[in-house]
Amino acid sequence: MLKYIYAAAALLILLNGCKPKDGGDKFDRAGMLTNLGNNIILPAHQQFNNSAAALKTMKDSFTGNPSSVTLDSLKAAFLSAYTAYMKVEAYSFTASGETRNLNVFVTDTTQINTNISTGTYNLSAANNIQAKGFPAIDYLLFSRSSNEIVNLFTTDVNAAKRIQYLNDITNEIETVSASASTEWNNSLSQFIGASGTDIGSSVGMLVNDLSFESERCRRERVGNSLGYIGFISSGNVDAHFLEAYHSAFSKELLAANLRELKKLYEGGTGNGFDDYLVYLNAEYNGQPLAPAISNQFDLVIQKAEIIPVDYATALTTKRPDMESLFLELKKLTVMLKVDMSSQLGVIINYSDNDGD
Repeated sequence: MLKYIYAAAALLILLNGCKPKDGGDKFDRAGMLTNLGNNIILPAHQQFNNSAAALKTMKDSFTGNPSSVTLDSLKAAFLSAYTAYMKVEAYSFTASGETRNLNVFVTDTTQINTNISTGTYNLSAANNIQAKGFPAIDYLLFSRSSNEIVNLFTTDVNAAKRIQYLNDITNEIETVSASASTEWNNSLSQFIGASGTDIGSSVGMLVNDLSFESERCRRERVGNSLGYIGFISSGNVDAHFLEAYHSAFSKELLAANLRELKKLYEGGTGNGFDDYLVYLNAEYNGQPLAPAISNQFDLVIQKAEIIPVDYATALTTKRPDMESLFLELKKLTVMLKVDMSSQLGVIINYSDNDGD
């Protein structure tokens, strides 16, 4: 059974002011959901599950014989799995919702080191939410030189505990990915059947997920490191706020996430939300809304990828480019969160304490 995690169901009464303009919406939402489920959501979860399993295999190889060679293989598997994770992070229902706990950053390195030194921890506890998942592995594998990392897993006084910690957080990723993939396969018919636009419907949830994830890209993946609080800049640049700070993989992850969001919006080669907006004759500043959103996706992807250095370096050497990326992500978020949702009659019901 689908398990929804949004908390603001009481806002349902506001939906009455957000009906489609023509009052006779006959768009084939079930057909759209069939395409999204079979051709985008399920394959993404299967790919993530496969990548997480490969990560576990490389982890076992490294912990069984720590060396620069096995470490390099583990790092490659980690970056591959992290990239695959970007394709499923948006989804908040079924066991997919649990995957979001695998990527809470900024990393709590103090908690990680405490967990390792004591050897006692509960990864499900709230105090460990920023001490596990991909950010924790990013720290464990990339925060020092390869030789230093290998030594920490071999000759350091806490080497055995460090190995156990890497085992536990990596195994959790594989377990959660497998659970999400299995539940999506088991729940696909229910996902397709919930084809309304109200709170709890699949369309409503996906619109919220698209909006939430684009907002996370704008705020957490770019804005926080630039010192933004909401849309107000404090001027305090801090690279430690970046995703995948230690591996310097922030740019690649953001681009992968945005490409997947665009694919979800457009439905790949089948029907997506863009087709729904075309059906409704939805407009944006006097122009069709559907291609405007697609074009904005293209623009932010281009701006994310064109920055010639890693984001930690770009914060100081290419700051205007990072600022421009932030502002264009803001535009994308507004188009999804306000323009698209209102045209589709979907209420945005996740909590946003960002101040914007």
